[in-house]
Amino acid sequence: MAAALISALTERPIPNECITFGEIALSGEVRQVAHAGLRLKEAAKLGFERGWVPAGTKGADGIASSSFGNVRALVDQILGR
Repeated sequence: MAAALISALTERPIPNECITFGEIALSGEVRQVAHAGLRLKEAAKLGFERGWVPAGTKGADGIASSSFGNVRALVDQILGR
């Protein structure tokens, strides 16, 4: 949801081949979620090529991943900084 809002506010679309997930704390920290590796594997099966995931998330074969630890880093990722 946060990625969609950031995308809409900045008028920068999230790439179609990208998936993102995580839990956002009130402090702005992005936390890991359960079964992240399985989520990435399933995303790769569905044709996604990249994943934007919380820091510390283990990657999966078939999908490149970039990690971030807070919402500011997610904004930077969406803006291509």
